[in-house]
Amino acid sequence: MTDRKPRLRQLIGRLALLLIVSFCMLIASILGLSHSASQLAQESQKHLLPKIHEHQRAALNLERLEHMGDLVAYGGNISLIRKNALAAQVLAYQPSFELNESTQKIVRTTFDQIKQIRTVRQKLLILQGKPNNEGTQLNTLLRQEEQLRALWAEQKLDLFELQNRIISTATQMQTHTMQQISLTHQKILLVGGSGITILLLVLAAISYQLLKHLVKPVQKASNALLSIERGEDYHLKPARYEETSTIYHAVDRLAVNLKTLHDMATTDSLTSCLNRRYFVEQAELALQQAKQDNQSLALVMLDIDHFKKVNDTHGHATGDMTLKHFSQWVKQNLPQGGRLGRLGGEEFAMLLPSYDEAQAMMLADHIRSEIAEYSANTEEIPAITVSMGVRSLTAVTDKLDRLLSQADKALYHAKAQGRNRVVSYSGFINSASTGSGSSSPQKKSLPPLNRERP
Repeated sequence: MTDRKPRLRQLIGRLALLLIVSFCMLIASILGLSHSASQLAQESQKHLLPKIHEHQRAALNLERLEHMGDLVAYGGNISLIRKNALAAQVLAYQPSFELNESTQKIVRTTFDQIKQIRTVRQKLLILQGKPNNEGTQLNTLLRQEEQLRALWAEQKLDLFELQNRIISTATQMQTHTMQQISLTHQKILLVGGSGITILLLVLAAISYQLLKHLVKPVQKASNALLSIERGEDYHLKPARYEETSTIYHAVDRLAVNLKTLHDMATTDSLTSCLNRRYFVEQAELALQQAKQDNQSLALVMLDIDHFKKVNDTHGHATGDMTLKHFSQWVKQNLPQGGRLGRLGGEEFAMLLPSYDEAQAMMLADHIRSEIAEYSANTEEIPAITVSMGVRSLTAVTDKLDRLLSQADKALYHAKAQGRNRVVSYSGFINSASTGSGSSSPQKKSLPPLNRERP
């Protein structure tokens, strides 16, 4: 008696329980670490961040004060000079400069120089604007402007050094804060390391079990389905769990059913040729490929001569046997890639990729003669002949239904000329005025034939 296979829900239940326990341990660790991180954040927000922001504002205001001084020292408009001097006064008394006495002293000295420059430059611009200005006074003001600009350049160096010191202090405070955060991270790693490690091991074990017993079996089943779709062989080993084993059995049954359905949907049950629908589908694909690759393609319509007489004289069973032998003889002479389809009754069609009209005519005439010979030497069926019409691809605008219709016209012309012959559509059109539709195939090499009997 065979043991019943375990079910996947048992495996998933055990793995879920293990995951819940590990997750609870991790949550407990996270709560403790969150408390420590919260305390550090509160301390930084209450003490460290305001100081850092205060130093950053001071450094930014120093840069603005320097910019206002440059506009006063080098501006060419009295209104602009006054406006920027007033802005410099507002900046000079900002609370952000109350970091220490040294900072306040340098800022006040800077503002005093800006006021002096403003006074001299306003007088100079007013005097320059008068039509009759005194040269002596103008020269005096120009010398004062030059001296004040030189002093301003030195003062800018002091501002730059002060700005660097403030930024350096803020950076040190930030570094100190980052060091505290780093220490907290180390504590977090120390406290939570064990919980995270256990959780990772549990997740790895769960992933391995699911991969082994669920994912891989599904992938194998999926690959088997793709192989079935492509018509390839596949192999599924016995599965451990009941559900995957059921899937494997279903895939096996599906393979059998799909093959049966595919044969029913694409193959003529009597002759094992392609049925009309599937032949037309394959011919459409071959036509598109031939146009894309700029290759030749030919279609041949075949019709057994006087087939109704075979049925009427020998019975439908003999007629069916005749169709079977006929299709086998044609298929054993098909080249590689060639397809034979039964369009209905005793009417068949051949699809010949890479064949031009001359090659198709030679192959068709060869098949015609062999059918006449085989049937004459077969006791199971009466002797038969076949008429054929050939049409090849001539332009990228050619459609399949038009090619089939033209091959059919050539076939009927072969019938009208006495049967047991091959007629090409182009030969039929070219010789319509003379009444002779058959043409002798030119001597031209054929692609290799598939000589294996189907």
